[in-house]
Amino acid sequence: MKSIIKIALAATVIIFAQNVHAQDTESPVETESKREKKQREIKEKLVDFEDKNKDLISGFRQEQVEVLKERREQVIEDWKQVLKSRIESLNKFKNEDTYSLDEIEQRKKEAAEEVALNIENELAIIDNQIELVKRTGHINPSKGNNIEIGLGSMDQDGNRVIGIAVNRNKPSTMNYDRRTYGETVFAMGLNNAISDNADIGDDFSIGKSTFVELGYAWKTRVFKNSGALQFKYGLSLQSNFLSIKDNRTLESVDGENTFQEFPFDLKKAKIRVTNLVVPLHFEFGGWKKEQKEDYVRYRTGGKFRMGIGGYAGVRLGTQQKLKYKENGDRVKTKSRQDYDGDNLVYGLSSYIRVTGDLSLYAKYDLSSAFKTVELGEVNNVSLGLRLDL
Repeated sequence: MKSIIKIALAATVIIFAQNVHAQDTESPVETESKREKKQREIKEKLVDFEDKNKDLISGFRQEQVEVLKERREQVIEDWKQVLKSRIESLNKFKNEDTYSLDEIEQRKKEAAEEVALNIENELAIIDNQIELVKRTGHINPSKGNNIEIGLGSMDQDGNRVIGIAVNRNKPSTMNYDRRTYGETVFAMGLNNAISDNADIGDDFSIGKSTFVELGYAWKTRVFKNSGALQFKYGLSLQSNFLSIKDNRTLESVDGENTFQEFPFDLKKAKIRVTNLVVPLHFEFGGWKKEQKEDYVRYRTGGKFRMGIGGYAGVRLGTQQKLKYKENGDRVKTKSRQDYDGDNLVYGLSSYIRVTGDLSLYAKYDLSSAFKTVELGEVNNVSLGLRLDL
């Protein structure tokens, strides 16, 4: 790495000198002799640089040759694994009526010939790169890794990219029957409260009370030869917001939680309860089988799907946020207190796919978010939209 940096710095100096000469013009039209003189000077500098750094350049080239030789061996091993995977996939057809034994053997032969040709072609490319490095020190950048950045886009294997994906340029080995997939979960919508002594919307604003959920989930096909039922599980962070009505705040007085009239005009009085939960759902609905010679998939995209289940976890904290004006000055306050809420969080949830990755989502906390003298136990109830990407 140090040798690479040294060469890069030296080359930069030479290029900079070349640019300075190119920009240093004494007249609008430069004579041919001046151009030839500059070219000769640059050539002499390059020759002088190579003479002074023979050992450094030689070591750098040798280092790159060794890297390419290692890649040469890795290419052979990678393609062997590809062939092994394809043969294993074809062997699974022996117990089915899709292909005859003769057809299976023929496809094995074709796969072996294809892999052999791929190895031959890749090795030829690497051998040419080795010769190029020995002569010039130049490296073909195609041998490196690829980095892809996405926000829900599909990569070359049909998987969604959330964030950064690195492709190490190895031959892909497709899993014949992939039963488990991962998805990013994002949900948001309206939130409110259910209690023994009040109805939805009595004490908390319907339009200003919301919820947000972000997590990651895996779904596994339950039956071997059917995509009708999948088990979905993961980890999610939930934030439930309740906007208090009628210019009141939630206060703890003598060990009891009660709503108190606030002495100033409140712009905002909102309670936030944050939970970390493990959602568990059984998802069922339509599916379509897609079978090829080297893989089988049970596709659910574009089909009606519904999930029923629940969640359990822990409460991370409860916060009350106030915004108001006092003597003309804007004031913001935040206070953290549990308000006698349950530390163990659990509830029921369900979703119905509307279109694509979008679902209608509902959840209900069986555990209490907090308790008050007026309402008793307060339970969050939410309705919104959910994206499974």
